[in-house]
Amino acid sequence: MQAKVNTLCLAKRKPKWLTLRFIEFTSTESVFYSSANNLKGSSALIVIYKNGLTSKTMQYIASQSIHPATVFLNQNEITKRHCNIRWFNQTSEIKRCGHGTLAAANFLIKYFGYCPEVFTSMSNERFTIRVKKQRAQLLLKSIESKKSELAKGELQSVFSLAIKAAYSAGENNGYTFVLFNEEFNKEFSKDVEKDDLKSLHVDFKALNKLHKNAVIALSIKNIDKKNAIAHFRYFAPQFGVNEDSATGSAVSIIAPLLFRLHGLNKAKLIQQSNNGALLNYEFSNAKVVIY
Repeated sequence: MQAKVNTLCLAKRKPKWLTLRFIEFTSTESVFYSSANNLKGSSALIVIYKNGLTSKTMQYIASQSIHPATVFLNQNEITKRHCNIRWFNQTSEIKRCGHGTLAAANFLIKYFGYCPEVFTSMSNERFTIRVKKQRAQLLLKSIESKKSELAKGELQSVFSLAIKAAYSAGENNGYTFVLFNEEFNKEFSKDVEKDDLKSLHVDFKALNKLHKNAVIALSIKNIDKKNAIAHFRYFAPQFGVNEDSATGSAVSIIAPLLFRLHGLNKAKLIQQSNNGALLNYEFSNAKVVIY
């Protein structure tokens, strides 16, 4: 078994951890990018290791990476139908990471010609992979949210614009959506290339203190069911990331909310982070396919 070692993400001088006897392969992989829309998507450092790599060492390796996520896979499991997966950012372990999972799956398909059918997280959540035209698609169970006046009041001081409604799923370490007054959307052109949520200012210190969930700001630009477009941004200073550049797992809660509000079972999502990202999804039978 051989794979390229992509050192573009590494410093000019090879880091000490790359010489560890536990490390078998490393590479980088990007997802959710679109050259046509000038969206860079997000990257992940993929680390395939032998038995013996500790959580402390994983965190150390991730702390040295410039990528939003570092993904760890055991060499003994990547050839099986089910494979454990772990993700870390520079400061902590990540509970859910859709972009890192898709990046890992595409890396395995590209270099080894195969990919596990299911990746399982430390919390026993299943991340199912479908392969279409040699590219991975992520299948997740959808997560329903409910309207939350408490979250709306709590978060109003965090954002520079008035919140129209808030929806939450999970008491702690879950997700909260914020939707803004419709006057905000009317200020912008229908051209999807124009600024939308980019003008939104966020008080990250206040968010870190006030709220225990990751927060997704959501704006609907086009609710035509055949060509629906939504813009969003993702904030999670509580988990060591002020703003995520491209997040895949959050679509498992975005999709059912868009269906609930607008009857959409598929849409194009543009994440308006600094890099920008393009995500597509299809929603049916309480499941979301992300690609």
